[in-house]
Amino acid sequence: MNSLIEEIFKNFKVDGNDVPVAFLRYTGKLTTYVTYQEIQTDTSFSAENEIQNYVSYYDFDFYSKGNYLKIIQSVKELLKQNGFLWQPSMTSQDLYEDDTGYFHKTLCFAYVRSEEEIING
Repeated sequence: MNSLIEEIFKNFKVDGNDVPVAFLRYTGKLTTYVTYQEIQTDTSFSAENEIQNYVSYYDFDFYSKGNYLKIIQSVKELLKQNGFLWQPSMTSQDLYEDDTGYFHKTLCFAYVRSEEEIING
């Protein structure tokens, strides 16, 4: 799944500005970026005592020194185009981190996969 997410966000830009999207941690120099991680996998459909599909939940964390609303909207649209479903009930409140000066918000997205896709990556 990480390779799918990396491909989706390859050369990701918002209003002409690069917005890096990194797994777990971003170590670059830009002050606006997104990190992601898988937070849960659960059965979504089973038949004849066999799991047919899984749903994987991914958190996308948005960090910025300024307004990140356009970035959030762009990420939501891009993920939707690629089969992800936003989970509003699992979205964080707006946060501000006093120690770093970053605005921060977490959105959760679900992606349904078959058992074969889980095994084969």
